[in-house]
Amino acid sequence: MASQIGSKKVVVIGGGFAGVALIKKLIKKNFDVTLIDAHNYHQFQPLFYQVASGRLGPSSISTALRKLFGHNDNFHFRLGKVANVDVNAKHVTLVNNTQIDYDYLIIATGCTNNYFGNANVAKNSYGMKSTPQASALRNRILLNLEEIYYAAPEDK
Repeated sequence: MASQIGSKKVVVIGGGFAGVALIKKLIKKNFDVTLIDAHNYHQFQPLFYQVASGRLGPSSISTALRKLFGHNDNFHFRLGKVANVDVNAKHVTLVNNTQIDYDYLIIATGCTNNYFGNANVAKNSYGMKSTPQASALRNRILLNLEEIYYAAPEDK
């Protein structure tokens, strides 16, 4: 999509609630907005437990980021992970060495699991901060139920 001539370039890193809410406001203004995210979808985090329990499928709580904003000429999406931010040169470098220039930078990367330094908890538990993590937990629960269902009576 073409950039708007004379508009300031805004790079938003992160397509979660904060990034999406900000883009909804910026898209209506005279800004050329580029969103960078490691996934091409927005995840509705409050319903991760529904995916983990099997009540909803992952697609029920995920929306393509391009679908949210792709109809705007001043919106661009880059799938990737940020490797470096050079605030002096005002550009973001992705892991694949692509550089994206900006006038304004917003970092809205959200959060990760915190196991408070306990390596055993980190190693032996499932996080629920992303759709793939919620799906992995659901799959583990279903596999455990299958194993119990077919287990010998003495093993139950």
